[in-house]
Amino acid sequence: MKYLLLYNPASGRTNFKVHLPLIKKIFAKTSHTLEIYQSKAAKDLEKVAFEKAQDFDVFLVAGGDGTLNEVVNGLMKSKIKPAIGVLPSGTANDTAAILGINKNIRRSLKIYFKEQPVIMDVNQINDQYFLYTAASGILTRVSYDVSRRHIKKYGYIAYVIAAMKDLTVDYRYPVHIKYDGKEVDCECVMVLGLSSNRVGGMTLYNFSSSKLNDGKFELRLFKRVKSFWRFRLLSSFIRGGKKLREDLHLVSNHFEIATYANVDWNADGEYSTSGSVIIRVLPNAIRIYASNKSKKKFF
Repeated sequence: MKYLLLYNPASGRTNFKVHLPLIKKIFAKTSHTLEIYQSKAAKDLEKVAFEKAQDFDVFLVAGGDGTLNEVVNGLMKSKIKPAIGVLPSGTANDTAAILGINKNIRRSLKIYFKEQPVIMDVNQINDQYFLYTAASGILTRVSYDVSRRHIKKYGYIAYVIAAMKDLTVDYRYPVHIKYDGKEVDCECVMVLGLSSNRVGGMTLYNFSSSKLNDGKFELRLFKRVKSFWRFRLLSSFIRGGKKLREDLHLVSNHFEIATYANVDWNADGEYSTSGSVIIRVLPNAIRIYASNKSKKKFF
């Protein structure tokens, strides 16, 4: 089989390049072929993934959630889609954690050589594709607002510090949502959409029991209540994403969300778009490798 390793040298706190000799050594002992491509600029991997899709059986993607998001956006524009294997080297690595893939390169490659990939849904927000989360409001800018210098120096702590600062901002914005023939209006501090139970390095075990190939996407609307709304929001996350009485939880494969033009949306940890959006599920869109434990839990 032909493998293409796509990696982001700026992802996480260390340079993935130090792992290349080991990866080449492992491949040399197999009948598989390997080519390597290093990202040279933002969105570079999206272009390369599209152009190279017909030439390879498997894309190995080394980086964080943003790097994987780039590759998926390139693949979704191609009729031919290689399977995806993740080699996590970012800071949070939510997608890799959901798939049960850790940073042990030997163990990951063993899965990608011997196991079969699973079929996974891909989601879309306006014209951009994403895998597991789309969100707006409080805390959602943190993942892309933190400087690369601070991430290199402090790692995940840099995100925690930025989150504490963001909690001092008074978020308040209206949303009007159409889904499954229903309509909802409310004033929110956050809209959190997930197709799994992990975001921002946290496992939200009380958020839902959703699967990655069930054709559904779930939205939690955290309402702007009169008092103690920050405490209410944090208490929900502390309790694993438990739904509070005043909040709303919606499940569908298609949402039309109208809101202010200055409301920013995060998709897979990266800035996506601003203002009103349409979110929809594209079922069984890609093939991706996962651990046997994650296959049983999320597929």
